[in-house]
Amino acid sequence: MQVTDQALKKLPYVLDKKTLMAFYQVSGMTARDIRIGINAIIADNRKLSASKSVCVQLIRHIEWREFVRIYGAPAGYSTEFLPQ
Repeated sequence: MQVTDQALKKLPYVLDKKTLMAFYQVSGMTARDIRIGINAIIADNRKLSASKSVCVQLIRHIEWREFVRIYGAPAGYSTEFLPQ
């Protein structure tokens, strides 16, 4: 059975790491892979040191958008929020 765009939910504009983890763990990604991916994106966008841990809870829209472009939308969600 094919899922149509009408059945897909819209992704939130911004979210926190806990919500991001919940979205992608349902899709089959491991928590470790999700953390590594989003922390690398956050460190790059915010010009943080690569040697320090990323202690950020709220993910900016640009970081969220980049994560979805790299890993795809979680199961059941549309990428409709991704305009340039």
